[in-house]
Parts: sequence; C-alpha cells; structure tokens
Amino acid sequence: FFFLSPSKKMAPNVKSATSSEDASVVSEASAEVFAPEEAVMSPEGTTTNDDESSSARDEVKEIKKKAQKETRRVVVWRTVVIAGLVITGIAVCWITYGFLRDEELTNFETAFNQFSRTVSDASINQQKVVREAYTTMADTLATSAQNDDNQEWPFFTMPGFEHYAENARIQGGLEIIVAYNLVRRGGEEAWLNYSSTNHEQWVKEGHMTRSGSLDRLNPVAYNSYISQASPQGFVPDIERDYYFAAWTFSPPPASYGVINWNIASNPDFTDVIGALLQVENEVTVSRVRPYIGVPLALSKEEHDAMHDALDGSESEHPHSYPFKLVRRDPGDPTSEPVGLIGGAIAWDFSLLNLLPVGVNGIFAVISNNCNQTFTYELVGPRAYFLGNGDIHERSYDEYAVEVNLALFNDPATADVPGHCQYRMTVYPSTQFEDEYHTGTPEIFLGVVGAAFLLVIIVFFVYDMSVKRRNDKLIADAARSNALVTSMFPGEIRDRLLDNNNQKDATNLKSYLINKSSGHPLEEDKEDDSKPMADLFLSTTVLFADIAGFTPWSSTRDPSQVFALLETIFQSFDRLAKTRQILKVETVGDCYVAVAGLPKPRKDHAVAMARFARDCLIKFQTLTRELEMKYGPDTATLQLRIGMNCGPVTGGVLRGERARFQLFGDTVNVAARMESTGIAGMVHMSKSVADQLALAGKGNWVTPRESPITVKGKGVMETFFLSLSPKRVESGSRDDSNNESSADVFDDEMEDDLLVNGLSVKGGRLVEWNVSLFCEILKQIIARREDRSCKPSSEFVLNPEGMPLDEVSEIIALPAYDSAAARRQKNDVEVPVEAKEQLRDYIRAIATMYRSNSFHNFEHASHVVLSVNKLLGRIVAPSDLEDILRDESADGQGREETLTLHDHTYGITSDPLTQFALLLSALIHDVDHLGVPNTQVIVEQKSLAKVYAQRSVAEQNSLDLSWDMFMDERFDALRAALFETPEDLKRFRQLVVNSVMATDIADKDLKTLRNARWDKAFHKEEGFVESEHDSFNRRATIVIEHVIQASDISHTMQHWHVYRKWNESLFVEMYQAYKAGRSQSNPVDFWYKGEIGFFDFYIIPLAKKLKECGVFGVSSDEFLDYATKNRQEWKDRGEQVVAELVEKHCSIGN
Repeated sequence: FFFLSPSKKMAPNVKSATSSEDASVVSEASAEVFAPEEAVMSPEGTTTNDDESSSARDEVKEIKKKAQKETRRVVVWRTVVIAGLVITGIAVCWITYGFLRDEELTNFETAFNQFSRTVSDASINQQKVVREAYTTMADTLATSAQNDDNQEWPFFTMPGFEHYAENARIQGGLEIIVAYNLVRRGGEEAWLNYSSTNHEQWVKEGHMTRSGSLDRLNPVAYNSYISQASPQGFVPDIERDYYFAAWTFSPPPASYGVINWNIASNPDFTDVIGALLQVENEVTVSRVRPYIGVPLALSKEEHDAMHDALDGSESEHPHSYPFKLVRRDPGDPTSEPVGLIGGAIAWDFSLLNLLPVGVNGIFAVISNNCNQTFTYELVGPRAYFLGNGDIHERSYDEYAVEVNLALFNDPATADVPGHCQYRMTVYPSTQFEDEYHTGTPEIFLGVVGAAFLLVIIVFFVYDMSVKRRNDKLIADAARSNALVTSMFPGEIRDRLLDNNNQKDATNLKSYLINKSSGHPLEEDKEDDSKPMADLFLSTTVLFADIAGFTPWSSTRDPSQVFALLETIFQSFDRLAKTRQILKVETVGDCYVAVAGLPKPRKDHAVAMARFARDCLIKFQTLTRELEMKYGPDTATLQLRIGMNCGPVTGGVLRGERARFQLFGDTVNVAARMESTGIAGMVHMSKSVADQLALAGKGNWVTPRESPITVKGKGVMETFFLSLSPKRVESGSRDDSNNESSADVFDDEMEDDLLVNGLSVKGGRLVEWNVSLFCEILKQIIARREDRSCKPSSEFVLNPEGMPLDEVSEIIALPAYDSAAARRQKNDVEVPVEAKEQLRDYIRAIATMYRSNSFHNFEHASHVVLSVNKLLGRIVAPSDLEDILRDESADGQGREETLTLHDHTYGITSDPLTQFALLLSALIHDVDHLGVPNTQVIVEQKSLAKVYAQRSVAEQNSLDLSWDMFMDERFDALRAALFETPEDLKRFRQLVVNSVMATDIADKDLKTLRNARWDKAFHKEEGFVESEHDSFNRRATIVIEHVIQASDISHTMQHWHVYRKWNESLFVEMYQAYKAGRSQSNPVDFWYKGEIGFFDFYIIPLAKKLKECGVFGVSSDEFLDYATKNRQEWKDRGEQVVAELVEKHCSIGN
C-alpha cells in the first residue's frame, strides 16, 4: 500500500500553496525513499516529439537500406543522359531567349528614336512660336506708333493693346507680356507728365477688354516717378542714361503702383537687357529666375491658380523671361530702339503636348549656356518637373538625343553675356523600356524549358515509376511499422513484421493497413494463422482511475472533459516512456500500464512503484493548474492506483480495432486493488509488497490496517506504498467518501491558509472566474468600432429605491448587428488596467461571502460554471444545423446567423448579456447570512425595513455588489464593458432581473414569473403584443430561468454532485437550527422536503428549459439527471439522512 502525502511533507514550511511548490516538495521528500538506481528524470523534457520523429526516421532508414538494389552502371548512364539533356536544354533556352530579347530591345530603340524626334520637333516648333509671338508684338507696336501722327516715342500708348497682347500670349504660351517704353536722360519729367495723364485710361480700357469689368482693379495710388523695386516696395530710381519704364501690360495690372517700374534697375535682368542691345534683332532669354510677375500684372493668388489648374504644376517651377527690342522702324533692324517687349514663360506650360497619350517615361533634361540645368519627365501630353540638375537614369546615357532650342539665334551671339541659349537632351527610362518588354522571351524560355523537362520526365518515366513504387512501399512499410509500434510492444511488433513469418506478418500488416485506411476487409475470409500471444511470467500491472471524475464531468462541456483527459494521460505517457513502462490502454478515465514486458526485467515492481509515484505527483500538479482553466472542483480530483504482480498473457486480439491486450488473474487482481483503494494512494497486493521487499525497498511498504474482501478472491492482505510509516484508515470505492488523509489535510490547509484574505482554494476560484469573465470581455471589446475603452463619468449608475422595484417584465436586447458579429471574431486583448480591476472586483466579492456551508463563494462559482455551461450549449434547432454555413459565404452566413440570433432570442449575439448573467451568478449570494429570508427579517429588522421585508437577502447582495461595482476603483473595467450609457442601463436591468429571480421562496414573485412564462410561451386568446415585445419577453424570461436553473443545478447533475451540495445545505440549516436561528430541525423534514422540491420546483423547471427550445441536449440532460436523482433520493434518501444525522448531528458535532 503506497500512501503519498505531499501536503503533510510541506505543511511546516508552507506560506502559499501552489502547484509547483507541491510538486517540488514532494520530489524532495521522496528523494531519500525513492532514490533509484538510475537517475530519476523529470516528467518534462525526457521524451520529446523530436525523439519520436527521430525514431520514425530511423525506421524509414532501416527499411530503405534493405530496399536499395540499384547498380553503379545504371547510375552512371542515368547521370550521363541527364547531363546531356540538361546541357542541350540550357543551350537552346539561352539562344531562344537571347534572340527574342534582342528583338524587344530593337523595338524599344526604334520607338524611342521615333518619340525623341517627336519631342525634338515639337520643342523646336514651340520655341519658334514664342519668337514669332515676340517679333509680331514688337512689330505691331512699332507700326502702330508710325501710323499715329499725334504721338511720338516714348509718349505713345498702343490702342487696343490688351487685344493684341492677349493673342500673342495665347500663341506663345506666355503668362504675361509687358511693353517697356525707353525714356532717356533728360526726358524723365516729360514722360512722367505723359504717364500721369494717360495711365488710368489704358489700364481701365485693358480691364474692360479682358473681363468687361473693373472688379480686379485695386486703385492703389499712382507713383509719379520712375521706380525701382526694393524690399519696401517701389521707390524712386537713381539717375540713369536710359530707363525702360513699364507702361502697358497684358493682363492689365491689378494696381497703378507698378507703372513706370524700370526693369533695367533689376539686377536679375541687367545682363539680358545689355545682351539685347548688342544682338540687335534677336529675342534674348534670361536665366531661369523666380517668377517676378507678381508686382507687375498677376497677383500671387492668380499666378498660383494658373499653375494649380495644371496637374503637377507649381508656381515655383522654372520660368524664363524672353525680351525683344522695339525699334522705331519695324522694317529697319538698325533703326533706333524705342522700347522692348518682355514677358514670362513657364517651362511647365512650354513642354506641354510634346508626346501623345499613352507614351510615358521619357526624361527631358534642359540646360543653357548660363550654367543652369533642370529635369522634366514627359508623361503623354503632360510634363512633370523632377528637380534642378540632371537626374535622368544614367544607364540610358547612350540613348541621349540632343535638341537645340536656339536654332533661330545667330550662332555668333552665343557668347554674348546674358544671352542664355537653351538646349534639351531627351532620354528614355526604365518605365519607357518596360512598355516594350512583352514577356515573350520568358514565355518562350518557359515553353522550351518545359519541353526539355518533359523529355527528361518521359525518358525517366520508367525509372521514376520504379522509384515511386519503391518509395511507396517503403512509406507503407514505415507507416505500418509506426502504427504497429504505437499499438504493440516492440518485440510483438518485430514478430508481427518478421520476414521469417511472412504469412502471419502479411495477414496482420494487411489488416492494420486496411483498417487504418478505411478499406473494408472481406468478412467471410477465414484466417487460419496462429494468434500472436505470449505468456510473461514476471510483470507488474497498474490500474489508475480518476476518483470523482464522473460527477466532475457532468458539470462540464464534452470538449472540456476530453481536454482534461488528454492533458493528464499524455503526461502519463511521457512518464511511462521515461520509466520504460508499457502503456496498455485507457478505458474511460482509467489508465492501464504494465512493467516487465515485452522485455523481462527483474525490477518491474520497483519501476512500477516509481511510475505510480510520478503519476501521483504529476496529477496533483496538473489538477491544481487546470482548475484555473476548468473551474471549481478540478483540484479535488484524485488519482486512485492499484498494482499487482504476477504472470500475464499478452497478445494481439484480432478483429475490429485490433490491439495489444493483457489477460489473466494478475490483471483482475490489479483492477480490484484499484477499485478497493483510496483516492490519492497506491494500493498493492502482497505479491507487489514481496517483490519490493526482495529488491530492498521494504521501507516503501505499509500494511493496510485490516484485510479486505475482494470479489472472486475472498479475504486478502493488502498494502499501501508510502513515504512514511504512518498507517491510514481503510476507504471505500464510493468517490464521495473516498478521501485520503492527504486529501483531508489539503482541504483543511487550503481552507485555513489565507492569502490576501482568501484561502488558497478561494484564490484559485478567483483566478478561474477572472479567466472566464475575461473571455466574455474580449468579445465585448472586439464588437466595438472604437476599442479605446476610455473611462467616463457616464458609466456610473446609482438608482434610488429597491432593486425589486426595478424588475422589468421586458428587457430589450440589442438587434442583430452583422458588422459587430464579424468584429467579435477578432482576437483582442483586454486592457491591463481593466483586467486588474476585474481581478480586484472578483476578489473583493469573494471576501464578502460568509463562511457558510452552502451559501459561499465556492457555491457561487459553481453557479457561474453552470450558467457558462448553459450559455455554451445554446444551439439552433436541428433543421438549422443542417444548413448553417460560414458567415463569409456570399451573404448566406448573415441570414443564418440572424436566424440563430432570433431562435435564441438574441442571447447568443450579445456578450454583454452573457457577462451580466455570469456576474449575477457570482454576486447573487453575497453577504448571505446562512438563513432564509424569513429569519433575516427577524434578525435584521433595519435591513428588512429598507427592503420592505421582501427578498431581503437578494436585494442586499445586489446593492452591496453594485455599489462596489460603481466605485471609481473600477472605472477602467466599466469603460471596457460599456460603450454607451444605454449599455450600462440594460446591464443593470439584466443583473436586477437575474439576481431577483434567485428568490424562489417568495410566492408572489414565483406567481408573477409563472404568469410571465405563460405570456411568453402560452399566449392566451385575445392577448396581443408586438413582435418586438414578444421577442424580448421570451428573452427576459429565458434569462431568468437560466440563473434559476444554475442556482440549483446540483440537483440536475450527477448524484455525487447533488449529494455534495445537498449535504452542505443540510449542514448550514442544521447549524442555524442549533444556533437558535431556525425553528425547524432539517432532520425532521429533509427526506420528504427534497422529494417535494424535486416534484414542485426542480423537475418543472427542467421541463421549462426544454420547452423554451434554446438549450439543445442540455435541457434533456438536466431533466434526465433531475428525474434520476429524484428516484435515487426516493430509494436511498432515508439512509442518506441517517448518515447525515450520524455525521453532523451527533453529540459533539
């Protein structure tokens, strides 16, 4: 008999009970007694997937060695053929690709030559048009003066100047044209008299010609002097030999202040005007300058608007300023100069329409002999300024095409200072070349390569077919080997697959392969081969069963049940591999293993004892860890182990689901050792104790206090495997009573040891609740568009009056929101502050529960578990299950998800409703006094008065919990829960209705609930309400029944769960009676009272859950358990009451 009591070993030094500490202390405590000959390896890290995969690879390699029969000659010839085909293919591919790529390059070069000529011709023509515009304007001005006998230069104003100048501007693409009259020294005063008299007339005439109004004219005072520009504005110019005074403008100026500005005073144009006087009849062009038209004719806003109208153009882009002398005699290029024509031209506009639409990626680099360079990209008819300098792609330098933009200038004037002559260099770009890269070379390369590849494939089709066949056989053999290895011990596997027993091996191999692949076997084919079985004389068999698992599983979803078993049994598998123990099978929650086969070992009993000890430690650690995930009572699960030594028959039992099995009396006795053992201990037969004694491990063995009677064996002396010599009391098979002294000590220690005001067990329950609530909180946050979760004073609600007065007959749940439903599937994190506040709130709620036997925090957590199970089992009816599709499938998902929403009255679609239900379950018994409301009214008169002597305990629990929930300490939690104040109000309504529904003793409330149920599901004739109200009425009443069913869910769960909480309630009521707080002794009415409770409340409630139709199989499960528990209580209830009386009501209790 092996008694493992880790808690007793750790008790003297324990400060906080954690699973990791439990395991470490147990390991240390057992080190002396269990010191193995070989190193005791940790369950973790000893066996990994890498080891398993490595073993699989070794099996494949071993099989491949046997299958390889290729000769050197075949390999050499195959290599030669492959090399020849590859070299030929590469050569053909290279030639084909090169030829087609050269053709593409030729097309690219031809196209560029064509379009570069187009750019060249268009650019030269544009420059020609500009010069013609200037020459025409100068000649028109001079001719007009010649024909006017009444005016003499410089006292001349051209009639209709705006009309002629506008045509010239449009023709040359100019932004502005200005006529400057030449005023020589000594003629300043006469000119100023003339301009003072005539300026207003022509300015207004120009505005009227241009726009028909004077709205644009700002009558700034006329300057009665020839001016120069300065930072302070226009100031009188210095005395000069001559002045080119700005006179007439197109467009006309916006103010009079710019008239008489001497352009020769501007340093930026001194050099170009000087050049203009030297080159006689040419148009000279300035360096690229900032735009200076602002003080002349166009305001900054007008100029910016002009450029903004052209995509990609800006007013700061390059501008040039051409000038042309006006001579007295337009026909005589040597006649006296009397003025000049000046203007501004933007290169953004000058380079327009050089290419047709669809031709992109040509760069134009413009430079002049004044050391200036800038770059444009031509995109169809548009030009985009790239920046100053030559920034074309240097890889295309060889394609440069030079365009002389000064063809119409005298070459002899090229060196005249200030006379900037422009040229343009055109380059292609990668973008332009890509237009002619059709991919044809690559296509042909692929086609030719594929053709040669096909030749290679065809050539080797036979060789590859053979290789594939061999590889398939190797893979099948490896899979068969791996499958058999996982099902049978190594030696049995080797015998099954032994080449010397081809008949036997083939039969088993084909059977297993066909079964694993789903291929049916011939039913009528007889197998005359000898069965594979052996006798193993010295073995130790172990049965390990999880005590309390059946009632535990009745409160969980099936997925949680299997997840727990997988976690535990997989950890046992790793321990078995470490200890070289053979796992035989698992049957339900029972794990079966054997030591001493297939390879005999003398220490089989010692090895199995160590394995059993490892399993107990690992189980204890895992259940404590998993309680955080799977909820209350998980840590109370115990492992009950039985062991026996002796001979067994082991072999392969052929047929459906063939597997390795053990037979014999040794196996039966091991099973009996487990069934008669005690949870948390290792029970062993005398044969095991003798084997341990022979191995020098007699100190591991403790005799059981009294012999036991074993079915089929009679009276037997049995033992426990123990870390200490202390003996323990014998136990029974009943899980509910099957506690070891270790269990008792653990429970007492965890109940008494306080950490932050909570027992260790309470702390684990808090963490489980936090985890559960966080999952719902994630869904709430994910549904929102705004996930900032900012605290707000709007998320505070402190209603006045009694909660009972707030109970609503209909709570309106939100309508289905498909967008929110899609967002709800997103993975989000709960803000750290909100999560911490949730933990603090749940911990505070836990501390507000009194130490009652029944109405305590553990029971509240059990109710939370039941609510969560019911919410998780809400399903669509069977006709919907057949057609439900994924929500992303072409709109069908939304319609069917909406149908599910309607069928479950919106409960499945709103995580806030689910959170409210879980919170109601958690808080519904806060500060419960351990007596019913009738006694609370007597004991707490002031409290009863506050709540009008109705549902006092429930209203008090709700007020205490809600007041704390509204505290500023939980601002972040409320911000995570509520997006709008309406959410908070609906949440309050749900919590009030749910908590008030737990008062099942108030007859008035019960009558009202029954009436509301009838309205919702059995409408009387003549009762009419809207579809919306009917929908929400059903939702409200279903929610209340969820919390009611969960509050007494133990009555509709496994008999052991029912017994546990039935006993707790009995103890609580008996203690109240014994303390004089109750007039009735529960002993007197407990048996009949429970039958009445089943008949008049529990079973009708279970039937209502089924009737509402939203809980799927859970409603059948609840009704089935309720009916069975009622019958069990009827049959055994009197005996149970007698046991309760003996246990709790005897003298001294």
